[in-house]
Amino acid sequence: MSVEFNRRKFVQLLGALSAELGFAAKTPAAAQEPTHYRSEEISGPHTSTVNRKNVVGIQVKPFAWNDEGIDKLLDTLQEKGNVNTVFVYTYDYDPNRTTQGGPIPLPDHGKYGPTGKLRTGGAFYDYDQKYFRGTSLKDFRSPDEPGFNVITAVSPKMKARKMDFFAWDYNNAFPVMMQSIPGYTEVAEIDVYGRRTSSACFNHPDYQAHLTGKIESYLSQYPNEVDGIMWGCERMGPIDNMIGGGWATTGISCFCSFCTAKARTRGISVDRAKLGFTQLDKLFHAAAQHQRPSDGFFVTFLRILFQYPEVLSWNMLWNDSYHEVRASLYGTAKAIAPQKPFGFHIVQNITFSPFYSAVDDYSKVAAYSDFLKIACYNNAGGPRMSHFIDRLCSSIFADATPEDVQPFYYKIMGYEQPPLKQIFTNGLTPQYVTHETKRAIAGTGGNVQIYPGIDIDVPTSKGEKHTTPDDVSAATQAAFSAGANGVVLSREYHEMWLANLSAAGETTRKIFG
Repeated sequence: MSVEFNRRKFVQLLGALSAELGFAAKTPAAAQEPTHYRSEEISGPHTSTVNRKNVVGIQVKPFAWNDEGIDKLLDTLQEKGNVNTVFVYTYDYDPNRTTQGGPIPLPDHGKYGPTGKLRTGGAFYDYDQKYFRGTSLKDFRSPDEPGFNVITAVSPKMKARKMDFFAWDYNNAFPVMMQSIPGYTEVAEIDVYGRRTSSACFNHPDYQAHLTGKIESYLSQYPNEVDGIMWGCERMGPIDNMIGGGWATTGISCFCSFCTAKARTRGISVDRAKLGFTQLDKLFHAAAQHQRPSDGFFVTFLRILFQYPEVLSWNMLWNDSYHEVRASLYGTAKAIAPQKPFGFHIVQNITFSPFYSAVDDYSKVAAYSDFLKIACYNNAGGPRMSHFIDRLCSSIFADATPEDVQPFYYKIMGYEQPPLKQIFTNGLTPQYVTHETKRAIAGTGGNVQIYPGIDIDVPTSKGEKHTTPDDVSAATQAAFSAGANGVVLSREYHEMWLANLSAAGETTRKIFG
């Protein structure tokens, strides 16, 4: 009786959260819960969710199953990586770049083809159209891997091994989506200059219904196969997009009719927001050309924000909309299958950008998630952090050099890392993983499972840091020593060299005893 009461209370809490954020709560549907978890329940508003203890996860692209064979691939994951949870790409438009002679070296497993074929992407599972009646975005089944349903093909084999199958719903904005999904252009964001971008608008009802339909199809159509969901979208608001540094999408957005209507309900002047953003855009273009204004770049940046506070209000509107959509998807999932974990991939920029970290606040995300996979890739993180500081010094802090900014940047971000030249070639130390794991735990109040992403051959360029087995072992130990509930071996299985994957398996076996 108490468990059922907690579920009812939990759904009521979700309904209240959805109402506060402007979304209607979903009607619960029957779904069979998994029974093979080595479970522990987390406290607070997530009491119905059952999480596996000591998660060792990995992300696997759809083509890898056919390339290596499902059983052989699972053998490798278990025997070498000690993997117990697989985040299986069920929706993805990111092309495969790991090929013989391609920009990412082919590791010592798989073949993937020597031609460098780029895939179209889409849904790699069969979905019932009834879940997409409320949206124009209903034709997105991938033409790649024809006849292959990754859920029905892989999940039963995983369950026989007592592994968990998580649907990895990856919603980055890729230009190919404009041509691949009928109706996508109509839901795309509109930038400050009136141009369509390749990023869908989180305030467009058709896009919201498209995202919701996928969650419903995973949990209602495949109740016995899908053990949980990880949802990801590496996008940011207009200010971070303008700064750039690795995760920016195109366009100072969004100014579509849905966003402008939402802004007016908040009392934000659309015209003044546009004027402020165009002034800021001119400043950043001048910074790129080293055309210093008389009062300097940083003073002029502040002056624009003071004169046009609508810029900050619009940036917050975008991020609030992002929070609202994620909260709505969580509410949908919990109404259907309250015990199944639903969590989010968090883009690495949350560890680099003080501007993004300020708005994608962990305490907010904790209200609508069961777990967070934090991208804290320390090897690739060195060059990435270096590039981000370069961008700061080509925009807001263009009055200074990266070497000038770095000590101040380390202070405000709480980092103890080597100088720029060293992190570019040697990566970040394991202390970065420790720091970000502790920060995520503190930010979520301990109510959410934290799974740091462990860098295993995350791609870097020539002259930049490449992964070694010692790196993998040190980062894995740092994550668990900092209190992580698990780790996700990252980015993708098909990029990893087997010696590095094996280092993760050996280390976690020692940690777990």
